[in-house]
Order: sequence, then C-alpha cells, then structure tokens
Amino acid sequence: PLAISMTIAGMFAMACLNCAEIFFLIFYTFKRYNGLYFWSMLIAVVGTFLEAISNLFRLYKIGPNMLMATLLGVGWWGMVTGQSTALYSRLHLIVSNRRKTRAVLVMIIASFIFIQIPDVILWLGWNQNLHGFVLGFHIFERLQLVVIAVQETIISGLYIWEVGHGLKSVIALRGSEARAVVRELIIINALVILLDLSLITTVYTGHLNIQITYQPLVYSVKLKLEFIVLNKLVTVLSQRD
Repeated sequence: PLAISMTIAGMFAMACLNCAEIFFLIFYTFKRYNGLYFWSMLIAVVGTFLEAISNLFRLYKIGPNMLMATLLGVGWWGMVTGQSTALYSRLHLIVSNRRKTRAVLVMIIASFIFIQIPDVILWLGWNQNLHGFVLGFHIFERLQLVVIAVQETIISGLYIWEVGHGLKSVIALRGSEARAVVRELIIINALVILLDLSLITTVYTGHLNIQITYQPLVYSVKLKLEFIVLNKLVTVLSQRD
C-alpha cells in the first residue's frame, strides 16, 4: 500500500539523516579516536545505518534477499549492543559501586549471546521459509524486544537514580543551575525508556516491515540523546570540581 510505503520511506530518511549527523558529531566531539565510549558510539551509528539501508534494499528487492537479511542482522547487533555499551561506558562517571557497573556489563554480554544471536539465526531461517523457523522467529522476536527494552530501562534507570541521589552535594552547592542539569539528565533517560516502550508496541501492529524500519529511527534518536547525556554529565562533573 502507498501509505505504508511512504511511512517506511519517511522513517528510513529520518534514520539515515540522524546517522549522518551523529557520525559527524562523533569525529567533531572526540579529541582522541579511542576508548570504549568512542568505539561503541561508532559501532552503534554504523550498525543503525546498516540496519536501515539493508532493510530498504530487502523490501524493494534491490539486492539478494539473504544477503540483505544477513546485513540487517549484523546491523541489529551493532545497533543494539553498541547503544547499550555506550550507556554502560558512561556509568562510571556517576556510579561508584563497581559491582553495579560490572553487573550491567554481564547483562549486556548475556543478552547478546543468549538473545540477539539466536534471534538473528531464527530471522535468517524465517527469510528462507525454513520449516520450524517461522513460528520460532515470531515468538523470539517479541521476547527479544522485551528483554532489550528491560535491559536499556535498567541502565537508564541507574542514570536517573544515581544522578538524583549521588549528585545531591553538587545540587546543593550550585543551586538552580545544577538542578536544571540534573532535571535534563532525568528527562533524557526517561525519553529513552519511552522510546523503548514505543518500539515494543510496534510488534503488535501486524506490520513487520514497519517495525523493522521504525527500529533504526528509534535508535538513531536515542544515540543523539546520548550526546546530550554526555555533555550534561561533563557539565555536572566540572561543577563538582
């Protein structure tokens, strides 16, 4: 249908524009091109772009279906794991308890091994219409989105909790200026949670193609918010000093 095609095209265009902007900002913002935060952001933005472009090619049969499905799966890994790792890489700035940060890292690794890898395998089998893969993919796809949303909600929730409770001394010293920074940090992470919830709802629309196209748009928006989070964290920590 024309309406669905236009919706897909619009989301694809916005996702690609966001990726181009983020890619430029990465090399403009970082003084040194190394470190976990730099590489996780770079992998996430490249994965998001690959997810978007390969899905478009697959939908409009521009390239071989299996090749595009494979690239889409690889892009999904980079997009999701890169996003979560980027969030994890900044936790040490506000979380002093190393057990918490280590637990987050274990959660990300476990999610990749036990959720994302099996899902992509089922996705590739579903694209080939292999017996037993179709039902498995539809069940596992819903499970995966929920697990990833919970994972990112936990990380964002840590940001909200630690910023609200661990930076009380900064707020007391800097007054309204610090309160405004903390408020923005909380709002940004709350928006990330809402975007994850919106992604889950697309599973129940019955339009897999719209769901897959909406995913890179959501993640590109969340990556842009990540830059805002980084800037606000730097501001708060400089005030602490």
